[in-house]
Amino acid sequence: MDAIKKQASKLREQVARQQQVILRQLGQLGHEGVMIDETDMHCHQQLQNLYKSTRAAKHFQRDIVRGLEGFISTSKKQMVRARKLAEDSCKYGIENQDSTHALARIASNFGTSHAAIEDHGETMLGILSYQVSEPLRALMNGAPLEDARHLTHQYDRMSQEFEIQAAEVIRRQSKFRDSSAESALKLRNAEKRLSELKSSMLALGREATAAMLSVEDQQQESTFQKILSMVDAERSYHQNAVALLEKLHSEMILVEHTDYSSLQSENPSIKDNISPVNDEKVSIRSSSQNNGDKNDSYFLAKVIHSFDSQAEGELTLEVDDHVVVRQVASSGWSEGECKGNKGWFPSAYVTKIDRVVPASKLLENELSQ
Repeated sequence: MDAIKKQASKLREQVARQQQVILRQLGQLGHEGVMIDETDMHCHQQLQNLYKSTRAAKHFQRDIVRGLEGFISTSKKQMVRARKLAEDSCKYGIENQDSTHALARIASNFGTSHAAIEDHGETMLGILSYQVSEPLRALMNGAPLEDARHLTHQYDRMSQEFEIQAAEVIRRQSKFRDSSAESALKLRNAEKRLSELKSSMLALGREATAAMLSVEDQQQESTFQKILSMVDAERSYHQNAVALLEKLHSEMILVEHTDYSSLQSENPSIKDNISPVNDEKVSIRSSSQNNGDKNDSYFLAKVIHSFDSQAEGELTLEVDDHVVVRQVASSGWSEGECKGNKGWFPSAYVTKIDRVVPASKLLENELSQ
């Protein structure tokens, strides 16, 4: 089928070139009724270019639709497996909720987070299907494009008829030696028919060109907007997924530190693997401890302003990160952990979103290390 389409495209281009040769010859006939000027030639070439452009845009839309259909189908299959994993994790957490180990709570949080991620994924697939794929399919097969292409085909057929009539006029003019009334009448009739065809052809060419220009603009704008909608949907999905995973990661880190600190309080010989901080932050910590400005618990905070660390012991933060805050100093600095890194950061750059396990003694043990 592709080979046939390519052959048809080649034949169309050959016919177009032949038409241009005939039209140039007609411009030298010297008859006002069949004179073809540069504007008419430009219209003819523009229509051919528009046909190629709209055809290429239609094929691109088809490729997008096919790609989305495959992506949606594969994603739905993966979603079934992901939801099964989330359900199994939640089930384990519920069945073992009385356990003293932290795994049950983390399993439940893991399942809940991944179920929410799949919900966002389902929303994204709905947008890709109903707001991108289906509208593009309708646009591919819509009336504006088909009507414009129909006008173009009509113009092509009329151009071929014009060529045949032009050849007839040229033949009669070259053999016009018989001055009989009958020969002169046939020549005049042929020239009149050629003039009428020329007028109809040029009028149809302008109409087809206007229709194709309108379709081309619609194709370009609509396809761009659908791709933008697709990118927005994917961007929103990934942002939500990252936020959920960051929160889950922070919760797991908090549970890990809580369990480790509990074990540390029972066995002081265990050393906490805390990243070193510079002298300035140590003095802040000491000052906070001496002034009695200590929190009674760890808590989870969300970053509302980005912070780039400038010295050793500081913690780089990005907006929407989640931080396990372990202490807040009166100097306006806080100390905590984010994405596996530990350090100090301005307290005003985060907002508290959850109070966690009381840990006054755990903080004292940690500060004494």
